[in-house]
Amino acid sequence: MANSPCETFGSPRWLHNWAVFTVCATFGLLALGAVVTTFQVGMADPIWPTYPWHLLLISWEEPKPGFIIEHAHRLAGYLVGGCVIVLAVGLWMTEKRQWLRWLGVAALLGVILQGLLGGFRVKLNELLGPKLALVHGSFAAVIFTLIVCLALYTSRGWNADTRATLSIPPPRNLRRISKALPLFVFVQIFFGGLLRHTYFTLGQRGHLLLAFAVTGGVIWLLKEVVDQPIRERRLFFPAVLLAILVTGQIFLGVEAWMFKYFTPSALATQALIRTGHVLFGSLILATSVVVTSQIHRASSASARFIGGPFQHLEGAA
Repeated sequence: MANSPCETFGSPRWLHNWAVFTVCATFGLLALGAVVTTFQVGMADPIWPTYPWHLLLISWEEPKPGFIIEHAHRLAGYLVGGCVIVLAVGLWMTEKRQWLRWLGVAALLGVILQGLLGGFRVKLNELLGPKLALVHGSFAAVIFTLIVCLALYTSRGWNADTRATLSIPPPRNLRRISKALPLFVFVQIFFGGLLRHTYFTLGQRGHLLLAFAVTGGVIWLLKEVVDQPIRERRLFFPAVLLAILVTGQIFLGVEAWMFKYFTPSALATQALIRTGHVLFGSLILATSVVVTSQIHRASSASARFIGGPFQHLEGAA
């Protein structure tokens, strides 16, 4: 018997809660990583690997603030790694959807790779300089987005009955822009990392130009969502959140630019603005993928609904 287009799948509540906790822990790891780059303390300790409890094994009279920040980042990495192990195992043991089980495995492999990149950034600094730091920082946004998706796909809202929205598929323009937007956001994040780690002119120009493209894409996406005959709640709220995040990101970007070149300010203020700018970039990428997922789900569900129940009704007639 074929699956019903309204068939639902449920994830254990504890698994979803753990996924949300993992998202929060990963965001904290991102914040510490951004602070490490902001204060340029990635090489505060040239020894890698170290134990998670390394700070307990040294004299507190010796380390400088940068040393503590770097090791706090490493400790957060261990915490996130443990969280993702539990999440991946939980998905594999309890989840009926095979694609979601493998997505959990992909998240675990991604975190392992990210940890290795961080270690190689330390061990190969003399050979490669900040190049691996650029890759490490850009890939961090992808890992965060993947874990956010796991939290979304295990949520009650995602697994709830979709009969109220099956009959109205998202318009083609909305599907197209939703697929292209995350790619533009990631490329902009990469150019931002290029500027942040290497100060190449290409990074500065690419980051600025793509900011216009991303902003235009978000405005277009929000317009398409608002113009739907029946405003879908699952699309509307993430689209509005995306617009708010991009607005805040523009403000942070302008402030970071002003503080760097035109307006002298305290180091702490500069660090807060620049770190916030990095974090908003990861939030924008994750939110854009959430919107894309919701649109793709609505489109697929609508196609099954139109092609399924109506065919059965015609046969009964």
